[in-house]
Amino acid sequence: MSQKKQWAAGIGLSLLGSAVWAQTDTAQGTRAPQTESLPEVVVQAPKREATPDSKQNYQALTTTAGKGKQALKDIPQSVTVVTEKLMDDKNADTLKAAMHTVSGIAFEAGEGGAIGDLIRLRGFTTRGDIFQDGMRDIAQYNRDTFNQDRIEVLRGSASMLYGRGSTGGVINQASKQPFLATQHEVEATVGTDNYVRLTGDFNIKTADDAALRINVMKTDADSFRNGPETHRLGVAPTFSWGIGTANEFSIGAYHLDYDDVPDYGFRWLNGRPVDKAVDRWYGAQSDYQRDSADYAVFTHIHRFDDGGELKSSVRDGTYKRDLWATTAGLVTTGNSRVTHVNQINDNSGITRGNQTRAAEDHHTFWQTDYSGKAQWLGLRHDLLAGAEAALERTTSYTYTGTPAKPTTTWGTTGGTAPLADTRVRTRNASFDSQTTGLYAQDTVHLTSQWKLLGGVRHDIFDGEYDRTTGGPLSRTDRMWSHREGVLFQPDEQSTYYLSHGTSFNASGDLYQFDARTVNTPPEQSRNYELGAKWELFNGDLSMRTALFRTIKYNERNTDAASASPTNYLLNGQRHTDGIEFEAAGRITNQLEVFTSLALQRGLIDKAGDPAINGSQNNEGKTSGLTPRLSGAIWATYKINSQWRAGVGADGMTGRVPAAGESSGNRAPGYVKVDALVEYETMDYRVKLNLNNLFDKVYVDGVYRGFTVWGPTRGAQLSLTRTF
Repeated sequence: MSQKKQWAAGIGLSLLGSAVWAQTDTAQGTRAPQTESLPEVVVQAPKREATPDSKQNYQALTTTAGKGKQALKDIPQSVTVVTEKLMDDKNADTLKAAMHTVSGIAFEAGEGGAIGDLIRLRGFTTRGDIFQDGMRDIAQYNRDTFNQDRIEVLRGSASMLYGRGSTGGVINQASKQPFLATQHEVEATVGTDNYVRLTGDFNIKTADDAALRINVMKTDADSFRNGPETHRLGVAPTFSWGIGTANEFSIGAYHLDYDDVPDYGFRWLNGRPVDKAVDRWYGAQSDYQRDSADYAVFTHIHRFDDGGELKSSVRDGTYKRDLWATTAGLVTTGNSRVTHVNQINDNSGITRGNQTRAAEDHHTFWQTDYSGKAQWLGLRHDLLAGAEAALERTTSYTYTGTPAKPTTTWGTTGGTAPLADTRVRTRNASFDSQTTGLYAQDTVHLTSQWKLLGGVRHDIFDGEYDRTTGGPLSRTDRMWSHREGVLFQPDEQSTYYLSHGTSFNASGDLYQFDARTVNTPPEQSRNYELGAKWELFNGDLSMRTALFRTIKYNERNTDAASASPTNYLLNGQRHTDGIEFEAAGRITNQLEVFTSLALQRGLIDKAGDPAINGSQNNEGKTSGLTPRLSGAIWATYKINSQWRAGVGADGMTGRVPAAGESSGNRAPGYVKVDALVEYETMDYRVKLNLNNLFDKVYVDGVYRGFTVWGPTRGAQLSLTRTF
């Protein structure tokens, strides 16, 4: 049987199983909705009758980042949870904005410029490691938070749980789910740079065990750069029935599109960002970025009498992206060249290049996960097991006949008039892949205080790359991943752990092959972590710390010794060592905090023979986008029943670009400060956010060719109505 037929059969069996569970339970009269046995199930699965906890607290005690719903203290890896309340308080309206709360990260400026979701975690890319409700969300689009209940960051190698990728960790976005109460919230926000955002969160209880939740969003804004814009629209309805019963079903849809004028920042000068250009944009008024994401998802949860849970989901989505952007920089050759920032004047020349790319994705995922408990050989076991299958198709396009953008001068800002679009769009290549994965994990309770964890996973990743020139390429990778850990929990408030996990990066991770990657096996990584987690102040404050080493020990390198290399050599190595601290929750009834700090050192251990690679050798250099120190702190104080104030800061030390460690380019470190003042009554809330309070000029996104600045000082005023 082919993999596609196996994949389809797997979905069919999963859905058939869901129907059998529902029909069997109803026929027996034991677990059907609104029967006498319902209260017993409600004890196992609360019926979500109130406002979600994520909307009320910075602290999270449970997560789905480790597959299944688990207590954070029972996961022997570092996990950061950014709750909806924290995102709301900081007005973090995009995934990138929310991730500024997380330490150990840095942002890469690439496709989409300043608004792209290109995030480095512990110095390793997460481009293929972003997930939505536990399923891979690899499509390259810019994510909005209007439908996110929380964002979960599981750090360290995690292929045993998630499959390919995940060297530095994974980012899981958890969607808002219906709950059993009729409750609505609408919010209007206006701010500097013509920022206008309208959101609505409508939850309607339709039956004793059913509810409909609809989240909507419209955002329009200019930029402090006087040219770029964003225009976003989002709708996400979800209907759930059987909530809290033995068989819970959910069907939902998601639509997001944006029509932006993108910002590709400015090129380096003598290895440093040109801060004088922070408010100068040299694009064309015809520049655009038009992307969209559309998917539908069906989920069934079966809850067993013994407390076990089987969750099965199918998601089918299409994603489109189309970009025409400007790369601008100072003229550094000829009579008008500039070699130092002090030489810049209104007549200094500015060159402008084009960035064009387009693609369409169609991704279908099926996933089923079991979590439960068992008593074997006199010992208690916490079990996780699951299977997944995926069909992923990406088609990329190129443009020919792109008109050249004329040079301009430093003193002429605001972009040029629209250029006539004479381009011709043609198909470039397509990538089709089929993925299957199986995993199982057991946590054994050796004593009341000691737990031993072990898990294993097997993946098959089969990719076919169809090129318009050069002919098709294909490769199949079969990989094992594993995870081990030991936990010591002397009491309910503290956990100490030691863990080890592996991950792999296949050559086709990013949906393309070339003549050499198609013959190259996966890179492999491992993560070692020693950590502690505590719950303090009667459980109101969670704290954690971890000492880690994440190492990629067979990184791809060019076989420069061969005149005609047919593959890459897996002889490179890099690692990141670090220590992390984090705290989230309430210190008093009035004071709530979230703070995260990471001290890390990334190093390229092996990068080939200097005699062969010459100036391209990076051995011994700090790995790109691995800031030595990064962190964030945010605290709010409830002055009385109506007034609340908050203040916080985030920042990081200097960074060099990834894949450009030898270039000499370096973005300096920064710290920026934000603040909040809020007035709230029973039905209304008025909130003023002051962003980048001291107008710090800083580089947010780093690429080897250019840098993108973070927003300068701004303010946003929000009015929220609940009913």
